Amino acid sequence: MKKILYLDNWDNGYRHFLRLDKSFKNKGFETLLVHTGSWVGETSEIWVDKQIEVEKSIEGMVIRDIGYYRTNRIRKVIETEKPYAIVLINLSFIIDRAIVKICKDLNIKIFYLAHGKLITAEGQAVVKQNMRDYGKSKLQSKFTRKNMYALYNYFVEMKSFSKFFGFFYKAMQDYTQFTAFPKYSEELEATKSFVYYPMDYDVMVNEFGFPKDSVQIVGNPELDAFYNAKIKDKDIYIQDELKIENPNYVAYMDDGLSSMRNWDSSKWMVFLDDLNQILVDKKLQLVIKLHPRRKIDDCLSFFEEKGIKYFYDLDFKNYVYHSVFTLSHFSSVIIYPLLLGKSVKSPRWGLSNGIEENFPPNIINYYYNREDFEKNIFNFEINKNDIEEYLSESLANYDGKSISRIVNEVIKDA
Repeated sequence: MKKILYLDNWDNGYRHFLRLDKSFKNKGFETLLVHTGSWVGETSEIWVDKQIEVEKSIEGMVIRDIGYYRTNRIRKVIETEKPYAIVLINLSFIIDRAIVKICKDLNIKIFYLAHGKLITAEGQAVVKQNMRDYGKSKLQSKFTRKNMYALYNYFVEMKSFSKFFGFFYKAMQDYTQFTAFPKYSEELEATKSFVYYPMDYDVMVNEFGFPKDSVQIVGNPELDAFYNAKIKDKDIYIQDELKIENPNYVAYMDDGLSSMRNWDSSKWMVFLDDLNQILVDKKLQLVIKLHPRRKIDDCLSFFEEKGIKYFYDLDFKNYVYHSVFTLSHFSSVIIYPLLLGKSVKSPRWGLSNGIEENFPPNIINYYYNREDFEKNIFNFEINKNDIEEYLSESLANYDGKSISRIVNEVIKDA
């Protein structure tokens, strides 16, 4: 049986592969997700660390840490599994370049699946400026244990002094081309790159320099389930799933703001405290859909004290539909409330000042001071015609068939 191998930096990203998994299996393929999460831990010898799972299964999808193979070389994992094709959700990092090289050597197809709305040129400029302002653009800040393993794999595969020195030269000039904002080269030459929306295609081709015929707009696979989900009775949904007493809740869709934007958990809690004070005063309940990367161990007592409800997983369509209004800074999930005709409010005061704006101001409402937000909190007016036009231009494929397009393209020559 032919195998599809999913590769990722950690196990929390499994949802992006799980959406595809059943379809691959229905087509007769075996699947496996291998991640390098243990590279972030304190020991690489994770197979003797009883606290770290080297293998588990979620909804029938097998997930393994690289420690399962007793190696830190990605090539050995790939050679062991002998996949028909590899699917990645990143194509820019050093480890991704090593994987591309290995796949070329072994004649294995490799596919990149973007897992969110790509940052526009304007947004990239804001992010880079924030990194410069807060000291996150320094190359030395990237010398972590995880990145050392990635560099090891890269240099072992490249076997070239010119590439060795070329990497450090380019990284010193702008290391973001090896992280979030890649510049196309043969090191990033995937069989095909899948993106959600036409604007993402523009970023890949015009900003990152990827060949036009190597990038395909497939639609957002997350929207397949959203498209097909049924609206439930509000009282039943609130009681059985959200488990809150106040039916008037605000849906805050967490962007996973990181230290790259000078946000850590302490600053996030300052923002949430300020926001929650306003909502409580207006007799509204705050319900947060957490970003998969969000770590909340140091936030739990704060959530309990402030009466804030939070979830990693929930019925997103009903969560958005039954909310009074929605909140987010810039996340690609803002597309959900737009599809449902819900008001989206985006804070830009205080700590939120200067965060990039990924959506036009006629599509979502930006608030640059606290007073305006409070004054207009119950103003849910939306620019319906503008939003419909925006969605028409942005969503090339909103038909519940994005997963089929991805899977069929991956296996078309099998």
